[in-house]
This record gives sequence, C-alpha cells and structure tokens, in this order.
Amino acid sequence: MENNKQNIEQCINLLNKKELSVSGTNKIISLKPDLIQLDTVLGGLIVCGQNLELIKLDNTSTRAEIKGEINSLKFVEGKSKQPFFRKIFK
Repeated sequence: MENNKQNIEQCINLLNKKELSVSGTNKIISLKPDLIQLDTVLGGLIVCGQNLELIKLDNTSTRAEIKGEINSLKFVEGKSKQPFFRKIFK
C-alpha cells in the first residue's frame, strides 16, 4: 500500500496563516470554527485555528480552500476512526 502513496501527489499551500488550499481532498469529515478535518488522498488532515471557514470545495479538481486564523496542520495516517457513539453525540 505504501508504494501506491508514492505515486500520488498532493499540494498544500498556506498563505500568511490565513488562507489554506489543499488538493487531493476526498471529503470533509468535520467542520467547526476551530477545527476542520479532511480526508485526503494521502490520509487525514486536521486543520486547527480560529474562525475557520470552508470557502470552496471543488469536487472536480478535489481542491478545498479554507480561510481563518490557521494555527496548526496535523497529518493522520488512514481514515478517521472515531468511536460510533462519539460521532452520534457530538
């Protein structure tokens, strides 16, 4: 499976900690003003900050654009594995 990931390209652009563009976005898992969780072609990506907004999600080019005060990016291997009841009662 690791060989397949080497052939996939993903581009992440961060401008002035205010604008983030991520290519290879499959879907949005969680969308909150302080945390946005994405499923991408290379695994999970968690964006933390304040006043975060999903400005654009283009399914054709698989590009997501986020604006707000971006404090950190965290890469997570594989898909999100939240407990079933945690998803329901959030």
